[in-house]
Amino acid sequence: MKVGDKIIIAKNRMLERLEQVRRGGTEVIGPVAMPDNEINFQPLESVEQITFDYVNDYDPLKRFLTPAKEEMFRFSRNGKKPSLTPAPEPKPFVLFGARSCDVQGFAHMDIFFGGAYRDNYYWARREAMTVISLACNKPLDTCFCICCNGGPYLESGFDLQLTDLGNEFFVDVGSEKGVEFLGATESTAATAGHEQQRAELMAQCDEAMVPTAYLAKAVIQISNNRVAEKLWETMGAECFSCGGCTHVCPCCTCFDVQDSVIDDETGVRFRCWDSCQYSGFTREASDHNPRAQAKERVKRRFYHKLSYAYINQDGHPGCVGCGRCITVCEAFGLLDISAVVKRLRREGQPEPEPES
Repeated sequence: MKVGDKIIIAKNRMLERLEQVRRGGTEVIGPVAMPDNEINFQPLESVEQITFDYVNDYDPLKRFLTPAKEEMFRFSRNGKKPSLTPAPEPKPFVLFGARSCDVQGFAHMDIFFGGAYRDNYYWARREAMTVISLACNKPLDTCFCICCNGGPYLESGFDLQLTDLGNEFFVDVGSEKGVEFLGATESTAATAGHEQQRAELMAQCDEAMVPTAYLAKAVIQISNNRVAEKLWETMGAECFSCGGCTHVCPCCTCFDVQDSVIDDETGVRFRCWDSCQYSGFTREASDHNPRAQAKERVKRRFYHKLSYAYINQDGHPGCVGCGRCITVCEAFGLLDISAVVKRLRREGQPEPEPES
Protein backbone atom coordinates (compact mmCIF):
# COMPACT_ATOMS: atom_id res chain seq x y z
CA MET A 1 0.00 0.00 0.00
CA LYS A 2 1.28 3.48 -0.84
CA VAL A 3 0.28 7.12 -0.98
CA GLY A 4 -2.14 7.73 -3.84
CA ASP A 5 -3.74 4.29 -3.74
CA LYS A 6 -7.52 3.97 -3.98
CA ILE A 7 -8.68 0.95 -2.07
CA ILE A 8 -11.79 -0.70 -0.63
CA ILE A 9 -12.00 -1.65 3.04
CA ALA A 10 -14.99 -3.28 4.73
CA LYS A 11 -16.52 -0.88 7.24
CA ASN A 12 -16.18 -3.36 10.10
CA ARG A 13 -12.49 -3.86 9.25
CA MET A 14 -11.87 -0.09 9.40
CA LEU A 15 -13.59 0.17 12.77
CA GLU A 16 -11.65 -2.83 14.08
CA ARG A 17 -8.41 -1.11 13.08
CA LEU A 18 -9.56 2.13 14.73
CA GLU A 19 -10.32 0.27 17.96
CA GLN A 20 -6.97 -1.49 17.79
CA VAL A 21 -5.20 1.87 17.53
CA ARG A 22 -7.28 3.26 20.41
CA ARG A 23 -6.51 0.30 22.65
CA GLY A 24 -2.86 0.73 21.78
CA GLY A 25 -2.89 4.03 23.64
CA THR A 26 -3.55 6.55 20.85
CA GLU A 27 -6.44 8.91 21.54
CA VAL A 28 -9.18 8.61 18.92
CA ILE A 29 -11.64 11.48 18.46
CA GLY A 30 -14.83 10.84 16.52
CA PRO A 31 -18.48 11.88 16.05
CA VAL A 32 -20.81 10.89 18.89
CA ALA A 33 -24.59 11.40 19.04
CA MET A 34 -25.53 13.36 22.16
CA PRO A 35 -28.81 13.09 24.14
CA ASP A 36 -30.05 16.38 22.61
CA ASN A 37 -29.58 14.94 19.10
CA GLU A 38 -26.53 17.13 18.50
CA ILE A 39 -23.28 15.63 17.20
CA ASN A 40 -20.11 16.18 19.17
CA PHE A 41 -16.60 15.14 18.17
CA GLN A 42 -14.96 13.87 21.35
CA PRO A 43 -12.43 11.31 22.61
CA LEU A 44 -13.90 7.82 22.25
CA GLU A 45 -14.13 5.16 24.93
CA SER A 46 -15.07 2.66 22.21
CA VAL A 47 -15.57 2.87 18.45
CA GLU A 48 -19.11 1.67 19.11
CA GLN A 49 -19.84 5.26 20.13
CA ILE A 50 -19.28 6.47 16.56
CA THR A 51 -22.33 7.57 14.63
CA PHE A 52 -22.44 7.92 10.86
CA ASP A 53 -25.79 9.69 10.95
CA TYR A 54 -24.45 13.26 10.83
CA VAL A 55 -23.23 15.94 8.48
CA ASN A 56 -21.17 18.04 10.84
CA ASP A 57 -20.47 19.08 14.40
CA TYR A 58 -21.84 22.46 15.50
CA ASP A 59 -18.36 23.50 16.65
CA PRO A 60 -15.49 23.65 14.17
CA LEU A 61 -12.85 20.95 14.47
CA LYS A 62 -10.12 23.62 14.57
CA ARG A 63 -10.58 23.38 18.35
CA PHE A 64 -8.39 20.27 18.34
CA LEU A 65 -5.52 22.28 16.84
CA THR A 66 -6.09 25.65 18.49
CA PRO A 67 -8.09 25.11 21.69
CA ALA A 68 -10.41 27.90 22.82
CA LYS A 69 -8.06 28.29 25.79
CA GLU A 70 -4.53 26.97 25.48
CA GLU A 71 -1.77 27.02 28.08
CA MET A 72 1.55 28.25 26.66
CA PHE A 73 3.76 28.05 29.74
CA ARG A 74 3.81 28.55 33.51
CA PHE A 75 6.07 31.08 35.18
CA SER A 76 7.50 31.28 38.68
CA ARG A 77 9.73 33.73 40.49
CA ASN A 78 10.96 31.12 42.96
CA GLY A 79 11.79 34.01 45.27
CA LYS A 80 14.63 35.04 42.96
CA LYS A 81 15.14 34.53 39.24
CA PRO A 82 12.00 33.90 37.15
CA SER A 83 11.69 30.45 35.54
CA LEU A 84 9.41 29.13 32.81
CA THR A 85 7.85 25.67 32.51
CA PRO A 86 6.56 24.91 29.00
CA ALA A 87 3.20 23.22 28.49
CA PRO A 88 3.35 19.44 27.94
CA GLU A 89 3.89 18.27 24.37
CA PRO A 90 0.70 16.97 22.72
CA LYS A 91 0.40 13.22 22.28
CA PRO A 92 -0.50 11.58 18.93
CA PHE A 93 -4.22 11.36 18.22
CA VAL A 94 -6.54 10.34 15.40
CA LEU A 95 -9.39 12.57 14.21
CA PHE A 96 -11.91 10.24 12.59
CA GLY A 97 -14.84 11.33 10.44
CA ALA A 98 -13.91 14.98 9.85
CA ARG A 99 -15.88 16.47 6.98
CA SER A 100 -14.12 17.99 4.00
CA CYS A 101 -14.93 21.59 4.97
CA ASP A 102 -13.10 21.23 8.29
CA VAL A 103 -10.15 19.51 6.60
CA GLN A 104 -9.94 22.38 4.12
CA GLY A 105 -10.06 24.70 7.13
CA PHE A 106 -6.95 22.95 8.48
CA ALA A 107 -5.18 23.76 5.21
CA HIS A 108 -6.13 27.42 5.66
CA MET A 109 -4.79 27.42 9.22
CA ASP A 110 -1.57 25.75 8.06
CA ILE A 111 -0.87 28.84 5.95
CA PHE A 112 -1.62 31.26 8.77
CA PHE A 113 0.36 29.43 11.44
CA GLY A 114 3.14 28.34 9.11
CA GLY A 115 3.95 31.60 7.34
CA ALA A 116 6.75 34.01 8.15
CA TYR A 117 6.46 33.05 11.83
CA ARG A 118 5.95 29.36 12.41
CA ASP A 119 3.71 28.75 15.43
CA ASN A 120 5.23 25.87 17.38
CA TYR A 121 2.14 25.34 19.54
CA TYR A 122 -0.08 24.84 16.50
CA TRP A 123 2.37 22.66 14.61
CA ALA A 124 3.03 20.39 17.57
CA ARG A 125 -0.68 19.46 17.51
CA ARG A 126 -0.87 19.42 13.72
CA GLU A 127 1.97 16.93 13.46
CA ALA A 128 0.49 14.82 16.26
CA MET A 129 -2.85 14.52 14.42
CA THR A 130 -3.84 11.88 11.88
CA VAL A 131 -6.83 13.07 9.82
CA ILE A 132 -9.29 10.46 8.57
CA SER A 133 -11.93 12.43 6.72
CA LEU A 134 -15.37 11.26 5.64
CA ALA A 135 -16.66 12.75 2.40
CA CYS A 136 -20.26 13.98 2.42
CA ASN A 137 -22.91 12.01 0.57
CA LYS A 138 -25.70 14.34 1.69
CA PRO A 139 -25.36 18.02 2.64
CA LEU A 140 -27.34 20.18 5.04
CA ASP A 141 -29.56 22.97 3.74
CA THR A 142 -26.94 25.46 4.96
CA CYS A 143 -23.97 23.83 3.19
CA PHE A 144 -22.30 25.56 0.22
CA CYS A 145 -18.81 24.03 0.12
CA ILE A 146 -19.04 23.61 -3.68
CA CYS A 147 -18.89 27.42 -3.92
CA CYS A 148 -15.60 27.57 -2.01
CA ASN A 149 -13.74 24.45 -3.12
CA GLY A 150 -14.25 23.16 0.41
CA GLY A 151 -15.81 19.81 -0.50
CA PRO A 152 -17.76 17.64 -0.49
CA TYR A 153 -14.75 15.63 -1.74
CA LEU A 154 -11.10 16.68 -1.54
CA GLU A 155 -8.00 15.89 -3.53
CA SER A 156 -5.54 16.54 -0.69
CA GLY A 157 -5.17 17.63 2.93
CA PHE A 158 -6.21 14.31 4.50
CA ASP A 159 -4.23 11.30 5.62
CA LEU A 160 -7.12 9.04 4.61
CA GLN A 161 -10.35 10.06 2.90
CA LEU A 162 -13.30 7.70 3.26
CA THR A 163 -16.40 7.54 1.09
CA ASP A 164 -19.26 5.53 2.59
CA LEU A 165 -20.46 2.92 0.09
CA GLY A 166 -22.73 1.13 2.55
CA ASN A 167 -20.93 -1.86 4.02
CA GLU A 168 -17.52 -0.70 2.83
CA PHE A 169 -15.42 2.41 2.46
CA PHE A 170 -13.78 3.73 -0.68
CA VAL A 171 -10.44 4.92 0.73
CA ASP A 172 -8.09 7.52 -0.76
CA VAL A 173 -4.64 7.15 0.81
CA GLY A 174 -3.30 10.68 1.19
CA SER A 175 -0.09 10.44 3.20
CA GLU A 176 2.46 8.19 4.85
CA LYS A 177 0.55 8.73 8.10
CA GLY A 178 -2.45 7.16 6.40
CA VAL A 179 -0.37 4.21 5.23
CA GLU A 180 1.00 3.76 8.75
CA PHE A 181 -2.48 3.92 10.28
CA LEU A 182 -3.88 1.21 8.01
CA GLY A 183 -0.95 -1.11 8.62
CA ALA A 184 -1.96 -4.60 7.52
CA THR A 185 -5.70 -3.86 7.41
CA GLU A 186 -7.36 -6.15 4.87
CA SER A 187 -8.17 -4.24 1.66
CA THR A 188 -8.65 -4.63 -2.08
CA ALA A 189 -7.96 -2.30 -4.98
CA ALA A 190 -10.88 -0.12 -6.03
CA THR A 191 -12.44 -1.25 -9.31
CA ALA A 192 -13.99 0.78 -12.10
CA GLY A 193 -17.36 -0.12 -10.58
CA HIS A 194 -16.36 1.38 -7.25
CA GLU A 195 -15.10 4.49 -9.01
CA GLN A 196 -18.43 4.83 -10.81
CA GLN A 197 -20.38 4.35 -7.58
CA ARG A 198 -18.41 7.09 -5.90
CA ALA A 199 -18.80 9.41 -8.88
CA GLU A 200 -22.56 8.97 -8.71
CA LEU A 201 -22.58 9.79 -5.00
CA MET A 202 -20.50 12.90 -5.68
CA ALA A 203 -22.92 14.02 -8.38
CA GLN A 204 -25.95 13.44 -6.14
CA CYS A 205 -24.37 15.47 -3.36
CA ASP A 206 -23.51 18.33 -5.71
CA GLU A 207 -27.04 18.39 -7.08
CA ALA A 208 -28.55 18.37 -3.59
CA MET A 209 -26.43 21.35 -2.57
CA VAL A 210 -28.22 24.38 -4.00
CA PRO A 211 -25.49 27.06 -4.17
CA THR A 212 -26.18 29.78 -1.64
CA ALA A 213 -23.06 31.87 -2.10
CA TYR A 214 -21.87 32.75 -5.60
CA LEU A 215 -18.65 34.42 -4.50
CA ALA A 216 -17.21 35.80 -7.74
CA LYS A 217 -19.22 39.04 -7.94
CA ALA A 218 -18.62 39.79 -4.25
CA VAL A 219 -14.87 39.18 -4.68
CA ILE A 220 -14.78 41.64 -7.58
CA GLN A 221 -16.71 44.33 -5.72
CA ILE A 222 -14.74 44.04 -2.48
CA SER A 223 -11.36 43.79 -4.22
CA ASN A 224 -12.05 46.93 -6.25
CA ASN A 225 -13.56 48.87 -3.34
CA ARG A 226 -16.87 49.07 -5.18
CA VAL A 227 -19.21 48.45 -2.26
CA ALA A 228 -21.49 51.29 -1.27
CA GLU A 229 -20.44 52.71 2.10
CA LYS A 230 -24.10 52.92 3.04
CA LEU A 231 -24.40 49.12 2.86
CA TRP A 232 -21.47 48.67 5.24
CA GLU A 233 -23.14 51.13 7.61
CA THR A 234 -26.41 49.20 7.40
CA MET A 235 -24.72 45.87 8.07
CA GLY A 236 -22.71 47.39 10.93
CA ALA A 237 -25.94 48.55 12.57
CA GLU A 238 -27.39 45.05 12.20
CA CYS A 239 -24.38 43.28 13.72
CA PHE A 240 -24.51 42.36 17.43
CA SER A 241 -20.67 42.14 17.55
CA CYS A 242 -21.11 38.81 19.35
CA GLY A 243 -18.21 37.10 17.56
CA GLY A 244 -20.23 33.94 16.98
CA CYS A 245 -19.47 33.87 13.26
CA THR A 246 -15.72 33.93 13.87
CA HIS A 247 -15.74 31.33 16.62
CA VAL A 248 -17.58 28.74 14.52
CA CYS A 249 -15.60 29.49 11.34
CA PRO A 250 -12.95 26.87 10.44
CA CYS A 251 -10.83 29.61 8.84
CA CYS A 252 -10.82 32.26 11.61
CA THR A 253 -7.58 32.34 13.57
CA CYS A 254 -7.69 35.46 15.80
CA PHE A 255 -6.41 34.95 19.33
CA ASP A 256 -5.42 36.92 22.43
CA VAL A 257 -2.60 36.22 24.89
CA GLN A 258 -3.13 36.74 28.61
CA ASP A 259 -1.38 36.08 31.91
CA SER A 260 -3.23 34.62 34.88
CA VAL A 261 -1.71 34.87 38.37
CA ILE A 262 -2.04 31.74 40.48
CA ASP A 263 -0.37 33.10 43.65
CA ASP A 264 2.34 35.57 44.64
CA GLU A 265 5.03 33.45 43.06
CA THR A 266 3.47 31.66 40.09
CA GLY A 267 1.17 32.14 37.13
CA VAL A 268 0.29 30.85 33.68
CA ARG A 269 0.36 32.42 30.25
CA PHE A 270 -2.38 31.23 27.92
CA ARG A 271 -3.93 32.21 24.65
CA CYS A 272 -7.61 32.12 23.83
CA TRP A 273 -9.86 32.70 20.87
CA ASP A 274 -10.58 36.33 20.06
CA SER A 275 -12.73 37.95 17.39
CA CYS A 276 -12.22 40.78 14.93
CA GLN A 277 -15.89 41.59 15.54
CA TYR A 278 -15.33 42.56 19.18
CA SER A 279 -15.26 46.30 19.74
CA GLY A 280 -11.96 46.15 21.65
CA PHE A 281 -10.12 43.85 19.26
CA THR A 282 -8.11 46.63 17.59
CA ARG A 283 -7.88 49.01 20.56
CA GLU A 284 -4.30 50.18 20.93
CA ALA A 285 -2.29 51.00 24.07
CA SER A 286 -2.91 54.69 23.37
CA ASP A 287 -6.67 53.90 23.56
CA HIS A 288 -7.03 54.75 19.87
CA ASN A 289 -9.24 52.22 18.08
CA PRO A 290 -9.04 52.23 14.26
CA ARG A 291 -12.13 50.02 14.01
CA ALA A 292 -14.30 51.23 16.85
CA GLN A 293 -17.39 51.26 14.63
CA ALA A 294 -19.16 48.00 13.86
CA LYS A 295 -19.36 48.85 10.15
CA GLU A 296 -15.55 48.94 9.97
CA ARG A 297 -15.28 45.55 11.68
CA VAL A 298 -17.87 43.97 9.38
CA LYS A 299 -16.11 45.45 6.36
CA ARG A 300 -12.75 44.12 7.55
CA ARG A 301 -14.14 40.62 8.13
CA PHE A 302 -15.46 40.29 4.61
CA TYR A 303 -12.42 41.93 3.06
CA HIS A 304 -10.32 39.27 4.78
CA LYS A 305 -12.68 36.52 3.61
CA LEU A 306 -13.24 37.58 0.02
CA SER A 307 -10.76 40.13 -1.29
CA TYR A 308 -8.52 39.03 -4.14
CA ALA A 309 -5.47 40.16 -2.14
CA TYR A 310 -6.08 37.47 0.46
CA ILE A 311 -7.30 34.86 -2.02
CA ASN A 312 -4.09 35.38 -3.99
CA GLN A 313 -2.01 35.16 -0.81
CA ASP A 314 -3.69 32.05 0.59
CA GLY A 315 -4.72 30.31 -2.64
CA HIS A 316 -8.43 30.18 -1.74
CA PRO A 317 -11.15 32.29 -0.09
CA GLY A 318 -11.28 32.55 3.69
CA CYS A 319 -14.41 30.39 3.71
CA VAL A 320 -14.97 26.66 3.23
CA GLY A 321 -18.76 26.72 2.88
CA CYS A 322 -19.56 24.82 6.07
CA GLY A 323 -22.59 27.02 6.73
CA ARG A 324 -21.99 27.32 10.48
CA CYS A 325 -22.17 31.12 10.36
CA ILE A 326 -25.66 30.78 8.87
CA THR A 327 -26.72 28.74 11.89
CA VAL A 328 -25.12 30.91 14.56
CA CYS A 329 -25.70 34.49 13.33
CA GLU A 330 -27.99 36.41 15.68
CA ALA A 331 -28.84 39.04 13.07
CA PHE A 332 -31.71 36.95 11.68
CA GLY A 333 -29.78 35.63 8.69
CA LEU A 334 -28.57 39.04 7.50
CA LEU A 335 -24.83 38.75 8.12
CA ASP A 336 -23.73 35.19 7.47
CA ILE A 337 -21.36 34.97 4.53
CA SER A 338 -23.92 33.68 2.03
CA ALA A 339 -26.37 36.46 2.96
CA VAL A 340 -23.68 39.14 2.69
CA VAL A 341 -22.54 37.85 -0.70
CA LYS A 342 -26.12 38.15 -1.99
CA ARG A 343 -26.45 41.64 -0.56
CA LEU A 344 -23.18 42.76 -2.12
CA ARG A 345 -24.45 41.58 -5.50
CA ARG A 346 -27.89 43.13 -5.14
CA GLU A 347 -27.39 46.22 -2.99
CA GLY A 348 -23.68 46.83 -2.91
CA GLN A 349 -23.08 48.94 -6.02
CA PRO A 350 -21.97 52.46 -5.03
CA GLU A 351 -23.99 55.43 -6.21
CA PRO A 352 -22.68 56.89 -9.48
CA GLU A 353 -20.58 60.01 -9.17
CA PRO A 354 -22.63 63.16 -9.91
CA GLU A 355 -21.78 64.82 -13.16
CA SER A 356 -19.95 68.10 -12.73
